[in-house]
Amino acid sequence: MDELDLRIVAVLQADGTLTKAELAEAVGSTPSTCLRRVAELRRTGVLKACVYLADPAKLGRGIRAVITVTTQNHTREVRSSFASRVSEEPAITQAFGVTGDLDAVLIGHFGDMEEYQALCDRLFDRDPDVVRYTTLFAVETYKETTKIMPHDAARK
Repeated sequence: MDELDLRIVAVLQADGTLTKAELAEAVGSTPSTCLRRVAELRRTGVLKACVYLADPAKLGRGIRAVITVTTQNHTREVRSSFASRVSEEPAITQAFGVTGDLDAVLIGHFGDMEEYQALCDRLFDRDPDVVRYTTLFAVETYKETTKIMPHDAARK
């Protein structure tokens, strides 16, 4: 990836709705070059999707939770089974297997506490491999972005 590719990625992360002409103007290139570059960035998986980000509160899902999970068995089968069940939960928007004292970190958006509790019953309380889960409810948002900075830019 060269500097033009990096500028294209940065601009599209801020606004994926730009026309190729608007994108070209924003990055200092031509629409045809931008079209080719975006197609290649998509083909290689650098650009994964073009989506609109919804406001959870305006969709009635204003309770945001960060849930940490500790399990007692760390086999591939247990991790795979847990990951599969988590991926089927629409309220969970992000899920990570992590290192350290925890085994998983989940981010969820809930409409009410009953929905949250029902998810806990399904995912954690009925799972004999889950030793503990802790939930932190977000009360303020200090930063929220989907933008990913290129590796070299992080060093500056």
